[in-house]
Amino acid sequence: TELLSDMTWSALLRLSALIFSTALAYRTAPFDLRRYNDFPDFQAYLIRTAKDNPGLVRLLHIGNSHEGRPLLGVMIGKPRTHKKPMIWLDGGNHAREWPAFHVAVYFIEQLINNYDTDKKIKMYLDELDFLVFPVLNPDGFVYSRSDYKATIRHWRKNRAQENCTGTTASRHDLCCEGVDLNRNYDFAFSQTLYPFNNPCSDEYQGPEPFSEPESRAVRDFILSPQINGRLHAVVSLHTHGQLFILPYNNRKRTYPEDFFQLKELAVRAAEAMAELRDIKYRVGTAADMLGPATGGATDWIKKSTKVKYVYVIELPPDMKTWFAFQMKPHWLIPVGKETWMGVKVIIDQVIREFVDD
Repeated sequence: TELLSDMTWSALLRLSALIFSTALAYRTAPFDLRRYNDFPDFQAYLIRTAKDNPGLVRLLHIGNSHEGRPLLGVMIGKPRTHKKPMIWLDGGNHAREWPAFHVAVYFIEQLINNYDTDKKIKMYLDELDFLVFPVLNPDGFVYSRSDYKATIRHWRKNRAQENCTGTTASRHDLCCEGVDLNRNYDFAFSQTLYPFNNPCSDEYQGPEPFSEPESRAVRDFILSPQINGRLHAVVSLHTHGQLFILPYNNRKRTYPEDFFQLKELAVRAAEAMAELRDIKYRVGTAADMLGPATGGATDWIKKSTKVKYVYVIELPPDMKTWFAFQMKPHWLIPVGKETWMGVKVIIDQVIREFVDD
């Protein structure tokens, strides 16, 4: 046979290098963001993604739900000899808010799939660790996917056992299930406020703070030595309203000391999110924009930990659209893209403040 020319050898070597580098590239497991997925899809995705990317991703199992489902997430970041600053991203606590869970997966894909090709993403994962929890209310999510009936499709709470002290305008001692996990944290918790004290309300806060295994799991993990003191930003996704929500939300015109610094960053993030589709977000506390709410997860985190930047992002559509908790699935990727632009503004701020040069 004829000897291959130097040019042919060079081309083969380049091809071999490309194949080798592609084989080593970090990649998430398959997950179709063009449709709404079920909880087992999320579970399999997280487990497989962690298994396939051992040098970058670690599976987190922080507890179990009322019905025994695992509360799963991933920690994404390159191992370092020192403890790195952390950022928390989650898909919220409310069962019917399916877009929030899927946009959290979009964040995972941006971080892992772009590590080898995007210098900024590489810098993020070299300097920070990301904690991402797509589904913090698996029981409620599974229930909301179990039927097309509006009362099931739009279920908000977890699946806590019946409490028979519920009331309506004309009835008493009604038995209703579930607790609103985003009212179950130990922040301005009160058993005297309606509807938060009514088991038949969508916003029932539970009998006492942290009565639910899901909220206890989040509390215990955030306060654990592994996390406490290293976590500097929390972004919790919800739907809907196009709102960038800051603490505190139990009373109007009630703010943490660094509120204006938090608001300035939120405004910049919201402006970045508007660049793709000119989607406008309102920025402020939910108490000021909508009305007071007690027992919120992000309020408790801001008050009880050292985390500085704490936000809830209520995804599109805006409040003019009635009961639009589940946008059409073809919007999941566009909303993921624009939301990621805002989250990167927060990430950049954490790096400026908390990463040593």
